[in-house]
Amino acid sequence: MKLRTRILIIVAAALLGMAVMAVGGLYQMRESMHAERRAQIGQLLEFANASLKHFHAQETSGKLTREEAQARAKETLASQRVGDSYYFVRSMTDDSFVLHADPKRVGKPDPGAKLPDGRTAVQVIREGLASSKDGKAFVLSYTARPGSADKTLYPKLNGVIKFEPWGWIPGIGFYTDDIDRLFWNQALKMVVVGGLLLGLVGLLAIRTMRSILGQLGGEPQYAAEIAQGIANGDLSRSIDAHGKADSLLGSMRVMQQGLHDIVARFNQASTTLATASQQLTEETEQISRGSQQTSEATASTAAAVEQMTVSISHISSSARETESNSRQAAELATH
Repeated sequence: MKLRTRILIIVAAALLGMAVMAVGGLYQMRESMHAERRAQIGQLLEFANASLKHFHAQETSGKLTREEAQARAKETLASQRVGDSYYFVRSMTDDSFVLHADPKRVGKPDPGAKLPDGRTAVQVIREGLASSKDGKAFVLSYTARPGSADKTLYPKLNGVIKFEPWGWIPGIGFYTDDIDRLFWNQALKMVVVGGLLLGLVGLLAIRTMRSILGQLGGEPQYAAEIAQGIANGDLSRSIDAHGKADSLLGSMRVMQQGLHDIVARFNQASTTLATASQQLTEETEQISRGSQQTSEATASTAAAVEQMTVSISHISSSARETESNSRQAAELATH
């Protein structure tokens, strides 16, 4: 696998990990904001339940009639409007609104908006309350903002609680489009930041890859093949270092040429040595032949000297005989 491919895989894996972490963080933030919104709604439901219990206690104590207690309870809840969030109260018997920010919807059966799964808001509320352990239920519906000319439907998280003594279902809701808007704003920011990081990491990866390839002079696998070839004695292979003499492959090319020259000098020296050895052998043979001839001449000289010695001995013997004969002749002549 080429170095470029490996670096690209590392960069892609790092960016993928960052993307997964970013997406996970975004959804965790979104869930956290929804949980905070649910907790806020839960606190407001507890307030509504406490208010209804208070006025119901005044009813049971005889201080107020049911109509007066319910009227004061509705006044209390209606006064606790928070922005575009408001309390509403449904009847358990006919699904009509006992209290609503839009007076036109009070006193009439109102099943609520239809949800994407086909159920109405009332059906979801009843099912949620039936399965709830604490008497609370949460419903995500899509409604237009009250008092606004904009009829666009926005997501709204409604919380409800049962109040059995009066057969009421008080509730309050908060639009959650701000959470979605913040979510997508953060997602857009992360996309921009991710794009910048992608460019930065890509630039660093390219620079790093070029630096490594520049130092090596080529792919690491190619450098390993060249080194293995030189180790095996292959000095004839052409090395492509991309014109960089100071790179690893460039140095290996210089080393290969140096080794090639050394081997060539060795071969030349071996040839010269072989020639000199041949000449030395021939000269040794000549010397041997000369020595043999000298030895033969020396032997002949020795024989001649020996013969000369014998001759001299004979001459000396003859001289002594002659001297003896002369002495005898002289003596004879004297007598």
